[in-house]
Amino acid sequence: MKSNRFWVFAFWFYFGILMSISISAYLKIIPVELSQFPYFDTIMHFLLLGIAAYLGHLALNKRKIEIFNISLPLTPFLVIFFCIVDEIIQLLTPHRSFDLVDLAADFFGVVLFTFLAEIQNLHKSQKNQI
Repeated sequence: MKSNRFWVFAFWFYFGILMSISISAYLKIIPVELSQFPYFDTIMHFLLLGIAAYLGHLALNKRKIEIFNISLPLTPFLVIFFCIVDEIIQLLTPHRSFDLVDLAADFFGVVLFTFLAEIQNLHKSQKNQI
């Protein structure tokens, strides 16, 4: 079995960063200047959750689950689940708001970056075979 300690460490380190950003948003301590950039929030949702999916997919050794006899990556389901939970929690907080655009950005980031993780591993294994 291939060792993936680097990816596990990278994922947990990044998860700490992601939680710090999330807590900062709930406490309203993210600099106001950042919101002046057009679509900053949407772009950050796309990138931050996409990177989480990328690192998580590699940390879990591209683990798959079977749904209706179709093998699908596990990590995107986990990340999207927590995105939905976070957006629902935002409905209950006075400083944050539920946004379907943010949820869509999360979804597309997770899908793209999971795909990139699949490609990254495929290229490495092809080089080793030559």
